[in-house]
Amino acid sequence: MSGVATFEVVGMLRDYVKHGPDQIGPVEGFTVTELIRKLGLPEDLVAFVMVNGQQEPKTYRIRPGDMVKLLPFVGGG
Repeated sequence: MSGVATFEVVGMLRDYVKHGPDQIGPVEGFTVTELIRKLGLPEDLVAFVMVNGQQEPKTYRIRPGDMVKLLPFVGGG
């Protein structure tokens, strides 16, 4: 896979984002945990990490061309 890695923050997590992609710079080589911290997100609110449509752990190291999606816990009842 080639190209620049991108990311998307979904749902209520968007309210916590302190820095945009232009302020963070390239994310290739970061772990997802490092990306979460760079974005200023509370780590415990990120329930799921999807990379290229597959669930991955927060220890996943981001590669060129990856699309990383961070999803919050979903409540209901």
